[in-house]
Amino acid sequence: MKNFQLTALVILLHISTLCMGQTPSWEKWFWPNPGLPRNAQSPLFQDSLSLRTFQNRQAIPLVSRINQHLSAQYQLPIDSLIAETATFTLEFWLMQHINQPIGFEIFLGKKSLLGHWNEKWNSNNREVAQQFWEEYFTHLVLTLENGTLTVWENGKQIAQEQLSPVKGKLLLQSYLQQEPQMSLDHWVKHLSYFELALTEKQIQQRFQNHQEWKKKGLRFPNTFHFLAEPYLFPLNNTGMQITFELDRKAQVYLKYGTSLPLKDSTFLLPVKENLYSPQIKNLKTSTPYFYQLLAQDSSGKTLNSGPLTFRTAPSTDQPIVFGVVSDTEARPQINEKIGSLLWDERVDFTIHLGDLTDGGQKKQKWQWTQEFFPGSSALYSRIPNLPVPGNGEGDLHWFNYYHPQAEEKGYYTVSYGIGDFFILDSNQSKTLQKGGSQYIWLQNELQNSTAIWKIVLMHHAPYTADEDDYGNTWNGPSTYGDRKFQDLVALLEKEGVKVFFFGHLHTYMRTFPIWEDQVSTAKGITYFQLGGMGGNLEDFAPNRVPFSAKTYRGHHYGTVTLTKEVFELRTYTLEGNLIDYHQIDYRAPAEFKQN
Repeated sequence: MKNFQLTALVILLHISTLCMGQTPSWEKWFWPNPGLPRNAQSPLFQDSLSLRTFQNRQAIPLVSRINQHLSAQYQLPIDSLIAETATFTLEFWLMQHINQPIGFEIFLGKKSLLGHWNEKWNSNNREVAQQFWEEYFTHLVLTLENGTLTVWENGKQIAQEQLSPVKGKLLLQSYLQQEPQMSLDHWVKHLSYFELALTEKQIQQRFQNHQEWKKKGLRFPNTFHFLAEPYLFPLNNTGMQITFELDRKAQVYLKYGTSLPLKDSTFLLPVKENLYSPQIKNLKTSTPYFYQLLAQDSSGKTLNSGPLTFRTAPSTDQPIVFGVVSDTEARPQINEKIGSLLWDERVDFTIHLGDLTDGGQKKQKWQWTQEFFPGSSALYSRIPNLPVPGNGEGDLHWFNYYHPQAEEKGYYTVSYGIGDFFILDSNQSKTLQKGGSQYIWLQNELQNSTAIWKIVLMHHAPYTADEDDYGNTWNGPSTYGDRKFQDLVALLEKEGVKVFFFGHLHTYMRTFPIWEDQVSTAKGITYFQLGGMGGNLEDFAPNRVPFSAKTYRGHHYGTVTLTKEVFELRTYTLEGNLIDYHQIDYRAPAEFKQN
């Protein structure tokens, strides 16, 4: 018994030693998203989660070891000047999920301590290749003690130098010109300052802590917060589903009504773990509503979403306006900007054509809670979304978790106004071939639909002018689309479908109408590829593909106006400039259904 007690005491002393001094004197987590503008602002989204407040508008001239154009300079709010005799630790948690060269640099006064460019560290005029933990993450620590600067990466020492006398403020500079929508706080997710030099064991413990926080998808360790902000889905024209997730167990209440203040509260129970997905039913058709979420954890800490808004769907004979996006993937800063543009359009809902994440499958929850929701939920907390599963969500684990309406199949239908929308799971391509379970389901759904407009949505490409996904066009032939979907195409032609949306390729393309695998001016389906909400941009074949009517390389989004008679798609750049306008007139004398 004495030996057991002694062992336990040794373990506790070891843990205490590791943790001693590990409370930073200053730290910030950065998940920048100011939310929607003006009266749509909500406490869900805060500018204080950004480095913006520390930016030097008039940059201090510094001699950089990185020969790149300065994007921004930041001064850390450490109270006094740091002398060369000071002892401190500066800790970073970096999330680098882009494909263009980027860089930043750390200064003490006018002395460059460490530079970074294109996945290489520059320390003491020596380059060291950056190492990643689980592909995208790096734990970086700088310690200064007795004039010796030591650099640690993922718990290992990678550089050390003796500094000449230096004094000044801690400054950061970013070099992000090749990712122009990115700011340093989209890369630096956690920044801490300690008034002592952490030991090797303490640094390794901090690295381990960050690994655990990432695996759990936490944005703010030890802070009560939304892992997933409220996310709307239209049940029908008299109901709305609100899905959200907390980081811990709590007492949760929902308020809703047609005017403020909201007086009545409904107690909510989680559907899984800390996930909530209440369905509000028996609402008025085509009516604006307010809703608000209130939560309290066991220690008395509270969360308040503030009043949010939605509008129920109109009756089946009313025009609608909806947004079309795809492939948000890895750039919340692009997602956020397009979300703000779609909000300005006040669309009824959006269609997301898949790859909400860049591989957010079962082991990658962080891609949902640390990328997709921070970048997109400002819009989706007010505008409903119809999500399509992409290859980024191929195992459907988190896709179904956050989208209970998809059940376990990954495919479903939604009626909204005068349109019926058929959401397919093209990851299950065999089931979309003739006789497959998804093919039979779709055939029945199309035949039972009485809507004027039947719009089919999936992620992968039946037709595309892409340069290399279906054969490298720079050195040989291509199939210009996935030929496994030809049975599906024939079914859609037979059932009178006119419009087909997909993503997957990170460019914009519109086809001419296609009928029986040939361009047709008399009848056929027009295919729209909109894959530009954040994924790494792709490119087109060197020659125009015969079915291709319009192409554009760049981030983009679309809006559709749908009346009984006319379908109108407008496609815009990230700056809101019109790329393409296309109209399909239902009254036009053309055969859309094969007898």
